[in-house]
Amino acid sequence: MSAFKKSFDVGRRKFLLTTASVLLIISWFTIGCAPKWKVTPLEPPPEPVAAENGIVVAAHPMAAEAGISVLKDGGNAVDAALAALFMLNVVEPHASGLGGGGFAMVRTAGGDAKVVVYRERAPEKVDPLFYTDPADTLRVRMKAGATAVCVPGAAAGWAELYERWHTLPLERLARDAITAAEEGFPIDPTLAGQIANNYAKLSADSILAETFLKWIETGDTLQPHAYIPYEVGDTLRQPYLAATLRTLVERGLRSFYRGPIAESVVNAVTSGGGTMSLDDLEFYQVEVTEPVRGEYRGYELLSIPPPSRGGVALIEILNLFDVTNATEYGLGNPQSTHLMSQCIQQAYTDARFRVSDQRFIKTKWKRMLMMDHAGLAAEGISLETKAEMRFPAGEPDSEDHGNTSHLVVVDSEGNVVSLTQSINYFFGAGVMAGRTGLLLNNLMADFSLPPTDPEPGLPFDTLNYIQGGKRPRSNMTPLIMLKDGKPVLIVGTPGGSRIMAAMAQIVVNIVDYDLDISAAIDYPRFFPIMEHIVLENRMDIKSLKYLRKAGYQIHMAGPYSTYFGGAHGITLPPLSDGLLGAADKRRGGAARGY
Repeated sequence: MSAFKKSFDVGRRKFLLTTASVLLIISWFTIGCAPKWKVTPLEPPPEPVAAENGIVVAAHPMAAEAGISVLKDGGNAVDAALAALFMLNVVEPHASGLGGGGFAMVRTAGGDAKVVVYRERAPEKVDPLFYTDPADTLRVRMKAGATAVCVPGAAAGWAELYERWHTLPLERLARDAITAAEEGFPIDPTLAGQIANNYAKLSADSILAETFLKWIETGDTLQPHAYIPYEVGDTLRQPYLAATLRTLVERGLRSFYRGPIAESVVNAVTSGGGTMSLDDLEFYQVEVTEPVRGEYRGYELLSIPPPSRGGVALIEILNLFDVTNATEYGLGNPQSTHLMSQCIQQAYTDARFRVSDQRFIKTKWKRMLMMDHAGLAAEGISLETKAEMRFPAGEPDSEDHGNTSHLVVVDSEGNVVSLTQSINYFFGAGVMAGRTGLLLNNLMADFSLPPTDPEPGLPFDTLNYIQGGKRPRSNMTPLIMLKDGKPVLIVGTPGGSRIMAAMAQIVVNIVDYDLDISAAIDYPRFFPIMEHIVLENRMDIKSLKYLRKAGYQIHMAGPYSTYFGGAHGITLPPLSDGLLGAADKRRGGAARGY
């Protein structure tokens, strides 16, 4: 065994407690566990939505409908995506919007594919030592309040999409969203639940409370008025957001980065102790680059490059499935689950020590896309191997919430969009940019910090340390899959660190097990973390017993747990009979077609 592997093994427990197991423990209190060994019978999946001309699948029915309306008016897939994004900022404010950022992949009908990287950046003058205060043991400075805010990239990303590919005017694309913000919309169960769950965060800030809570008369002489959570069916109006959207339409999306909106963002951050400047906003730039490419079972895979680890990890996972024959035992078989779990953990470990913002440190991340790397990485993966943490495949190159939103669109010409964006935790940093109606992200939480008690010789995640102007590493994994040069699957999901594992399971459900897009998304998911495995409780008892014998500590989530994301996908011929779309019942999304 190499010295590197010895040192890795010596500190593996401490490493686990400071990284992956912390994620598991924290997540455990947020997903709600079903009683151990209590299983829920499988139900028939919903029927996919069929269409002849185009489909939009988004995290809210009104967003999908806004996109379809644009397609009917002659817009293309990018127009429809932008209309849906504007609407999501209104109806899904807790998870995505102009105060955050993301990644968009566009493939035109002519075959050109591009990735627009509009991931947030740390302010240039950020001081990493500020976030290592020993008194801040819970890393609150990185997770909440103005000190957690990174420079938003969404407006610049939307502008890049619009300038490169639009066919309809911006006014048309934002019209339905502005109407919904001004006139209001009925609150759905997803938003009502998030408002209730985040009541303390919302009520602690007067502007957030005014926006997202209901002002009532209590009849109490000592406290005659109070804010309470909205309920399902209540109408939510956002006049400040409507005014901001009108300004962006009139002055252009890039006006976000200078003038009154930029000043409101900077004032909100600096007044709360953050370091963002007007220069940070004015000089923010997106990156337009090529997708990463892989192959699985004769299909070509297109996904996104660093600073997301999603694309490269997904391709390595599928390569490992191929090398180890992990899926050959059948859908839902515990032997396949055991092998797939080892493959997933190996790719996650490799990505942790190879993927970062390449403008700051160059790494050999492209090796993860190669089959010869998969052959090396597969060493030790077998049915006999007990559940454990995997070593990185080769030497390394010198906490988590999953509250994102995924959007997929196909138009009648064959243009496709697969796009994931976020403000990170639900309701972001809990900071609104003045009276703009814009919630700001808490993406500083996606950076890594040195451990407070390092183990000598143990490799740490130095690649993702905080630096001014750096983009934090992401898990986002928009996917476009091709067959004979034509798109056949467009899919993605939110879900934080579970994204790549969920995506791999969806792909094999379709390619290896011949499920349709709705059934593939609906099928129960699992997520391994060393000897721990979290499963939706629709898994059968025999599988659970096998996995326990294989060394896993079993953790049961509910039958359709938001812990596992909310995937949205579309399939096209010849992978399906016609154009089909599906939204994940784990969250409140919808597919619409025409």
